[in-house]
Amino acid sequence: MQKPEIPHNENERLKELHKLNILDSEKEKDFDELVELASIICGVPISLVTLIDADRQWFKSRKGIEVNATHRDVSFCGHAIHDDEIFVIENAVADERFFDNPLVTDDPNIRFYAGMPIKSEKGFNLGTLCVIDTKPKKLSDQQLKALKILGGQVSKLIELRDKKNALEINNEKLESLNHLNNRITGIISHDLKGPINSLRAYMNSNYIDPDNPEDLAQLFPLVKNNLNSLNELVENLLEWSRSTNDVNLTNVKVSELVGEICYLFEVNALEKNIELNCEIKDEVMVIADKAMLRFIMRNLINNAIKFTENGEVKIESEISENKKVIIRVIDEGVGISSDLLKRIKLKDKKVSTKGTRNEKGTGLGLQLIREFLSIHNTELKIESEENKGSIFSFELPLD
Repeated sequence: MQKPEIPHNENERLKELHKLNILDSEKEKDFDELVELASIICGVPISLVTLIDADRQWFKSRKGIEVNATHRDVSFCGHAIHDDEIFVIENAVADERFFDNPLVTDDPNIRFYAGMPIKSEKGFNLGTLCVIDTKPKKLSDQQLKALKILGGQVSKLIELRDKKNALEINNEKLESLNHLNNRITGIISHDLKGPINSLRAYMNSNYIDPDNPEDLAQLFPLVKNNLNSLNELVENLLEWSRSTNDVNLTNVKVSELVGEICYLFEVNALEKNIELNCEIKDEVMVIADKAMLRFIMRNLINNAIKFTENGEVKIESEISENKKVIIRVIDEGVGISSDLLKRIKLKDKKVSTKGTRNEKGTGLGLQLIREFLSIHNTELKIESEENKGSIFSFELPLD
């Protein structure tokens, strides 16, 4: 038996095939009808639309056989994709390449084979439209011409299928953008106006004498808190808007990312007499969107500091039994009451509370954390006890 050779452009060909997201897809009527038509025209009991993967030939549509794939090494179609013309074997037992092939000596007992290569839009041979008989056969010129035309139709059908999928994805993105726009508009109209109106009220108050140092001393922390709240809200809105772009999953060294964020919050921690302890092991790597992971960690660490006074905030990692990396942000802060914890766990609710020094929050950060984690097929877990602290954790795939 002669195994099919690997095409010179195999890496690019496979990349194109996988990009089409057609392998292991459900049956589709349009493909089935073309297979049926090929079988009728060529007068054979078996016809297939095959796609040649790295180590198998998978049947997008099939007539006359039960299995949906066979190994590439024994495939006739693996030979057919090396040319642009129909590959014909009129009698497999008389061909030194196939006489001892298991598909010839055993079920489905191939004797006759004809396969027309299926081309992608970029010109890669992805597989074939093939017809098979259990006895030797010779196709007429008209049958060969029809098989060639039908193969071209399969190629066009795959192209149209890909464009339809791309269109559906774009429509989903447009719907998502519209939904995002409505949510941001609502947040701006409510949350953004709050601190601005509050600042305006302070500044225009008749009770504030700009020439009185004591009045100004009272005003300063109020202004500071409102400006910090505005800054946090704007940062979160910007991160949210960026998340509408394609997710870029890559290898991320957690210790470096967490180290950068901890450095940013060192002053905040010192002001509240907090020991900021980053215990991420240096070699831990995860698969994640780096920008989203940075946002998640920045918000969790910021919140831990916000709700802690004279204690420790610790960031640690652990590799679980199922080869996932568990990342935890642990604080010794004020904790969360059981009633508030129930409200927080209602994922559609936006909950905002003040920190130990009346630091304001918008509640948007937690919503975004959950959205970003859902994109990574994971979720945020919260454990907390009032006056004892909190643990926020999530899992990511280990690189």
